[in-house]
Amino acid sequence: MSKRVALGCVVVGLVLSACGDQPLGTLGNRSSAWINEPTVPSTQPRVFEAPKPVSAEALLWANDDILNTQFDNTDEFLAEVFARRDGDSFIQSSRTEISFALPGVMFPGMLPPTAEWVSSQLIFDNDGTLSAEPTAAFGVWSAEPYTRSRSVAQMAVLRVATDPDGATSTAEDPGAGCAQLSDQTTQRCEYVSEDSTDTWELRSAAGTTLVWFDSGFRYELFGRDFVTTSSLYEMRQSMVPLSSVPVEG
Repeated sequence: MSKRVALGCVVVGLVLSACGDQPLGTLGNRSSAWINEPTVPSTQPRVFEAPKPVSAEALLWANDDILNTQFDNTDEFLAEVFARRDGDSFIQSSRTEISFALPGVMFPGMLPPTAEWVSSQLIFDNDGTLSAEPTAAFGVWSAEPYTRSRSVAQMAVLRVATDPDGATSTAEDPGAGCAQLSDQTTQRCEYVSEDSTDTWELRSAAGTTLVWFDSGFRYELFGRDFVTTSSLYEMRQSMVPLSSVPVEG
């Protein structure tokens, strides 16, 4: 070792000894003052609310502006509706007309989320009398009726048939009801009894149909494949007289 190097080591040793017992203890403190600890983002769990059913009172009824002046005479009332048919047996009709033509007819009080509009028709035979099969129909839409395709905007269809004997015949053998109610599109049929109501659940490629009887009417509630079966049962369980649903405005 040269004298110059030895002398340098001695000088360094003297400087370090003058700094105390731990001359290197603060090494790096200056840099740590501007190097921040990494911030770990805190994540709050996101709360998702299930879509809520829609009250029938909140719906827009496409045909509520149709007026009929013949409520004092049933024959004249039906003739006035029939005059609007324009070649179609499904005639656009207001709630007031349907309630008058079919006293006691029911409609769901609660409907699937995103339901906004309802279309409504009375169905006639060619001789101007009300058809029995079906007698009335309601379409539940997520958009104004007929402004978008049925496969996209028409969520559900409720058909009402005048069938006073149907409940009796199916009650005698509920299991045989599937054979009576199924058609060529039915892939599976199941008999369900809940809330003291006999219900037949028919499934097809297009969706699910619930069928039940009440006060001389047969109700067929069809929901497209994007409408849950539980929503259809909620509709069935919430049925109220159509005449009790407040008219908008």
